[in-house]
Amino acid sequence: MDANQRLERRGLRLGIAGNLIGAVSGIGMYLHSNSDALLLDGLYTAILAGSGLVALQVSRASLAPRSRAYPFGASGQEPLYSLFQALVMLGMVGYAAITASGKVITSLGGGVVTAVQTSGLAWYFSAMVLLNGLLWWQYRSSWRRSGRQSALLEASARSALFDAAVSVGTGVGLLGAPQLLATPLAAVAPITDALIVLVLSALFLPGPLRALRQAVAESSGVGVGAELLERCRRILAERFGQSDCALVELAMIKLGRTYTVVAYVNPAQPRTGAELDQLRLRLETWMRELVPGPALCEVIATAAHPYRPGAADERPARWPRQRSEQ
Repeated sequence: MDANQRLERRGLRLGIAGNLIGAVSGIGMYLHSNSDALLLDGLYTAILAGSGLVALQVSRASLAPRSRAYPFGASGQEPLYSLFQALVMLGMVGYAAITASGKVITSLGGGVVTAVQTSGLAWYFSAMVLLNGLLWWQYRSSWRRSGRQSALLEASARSALFDAAVSVGTGVGLLGAPQLLATPLAAVAPITDALIVLVLSALFLPGPLRALRQAVAESSGVGVGAELLERCRRILAERFGQSDCALVELAMIKLGRTYTVVAYVNPAQPRTGAELDQLRLRLETWMRELVPGPALCEVIATAAHPYRPGAADERPARWPRQRSEQ
């Protein structure tokens, strides 16, 4: 395990500990205050803590060398992890939104909604903002020090920053609700908690949907963005040309942080296996300059194009495309 991997795992472990503290605190304050918004925030943080434990195993597996068990590496576990996390998040957000909508309907129909107890909430929200700010800082710091390649650390940093913003907004809403009783908006005060849950659900929703779309694209083997592929193809064609090889085609996919790259080349003269191995090692070196993550590379000597005529740029209709990597 190299230094970057150790930094990533250390950052994930600290994040798990911080999220566990936030989850227990959020659920505990929910029991004290009867606020569904706090329950949603606590469950969101609990999912981050639980998925962090899975991320530790995924991180170790995805960086392991190729073997007979995983001939092309285990980097495919990263999009599966993202897919699992996104589905859990979507289920949680959907349930919270349905429950909050029921409370709003009950209140509008003249029913009674349980009041929220605000005592102690100011201290709780202050502590949560501080905790998530520290988590964001340590995730971001670990991501930078580990070479800015870990998608797990980068995603965790975004989640921590988002959770801090959610704590600020939820705190302002819940603590400000009693002030509405003396205003024309007094009728809204009893359902402030439910309205906050609906707003939080709307804010939480885009993240899991994006992660789900990206995970489906990666897991299904969709090629990398056209801009990145064309840039790599142009540079590699020139470099292979300097080795008396014509680049016939370049195939690239991305699974998690790892790129799989296959260069189809047509040598100007016969090459031995050892010479092709040297070309592959050069390709690995070149790809380290071109992509922001590890690359598994292969060189295939061929005179024929690997795709049938006209199929080079085909994609199934409405298939998710991967984001372009700069």
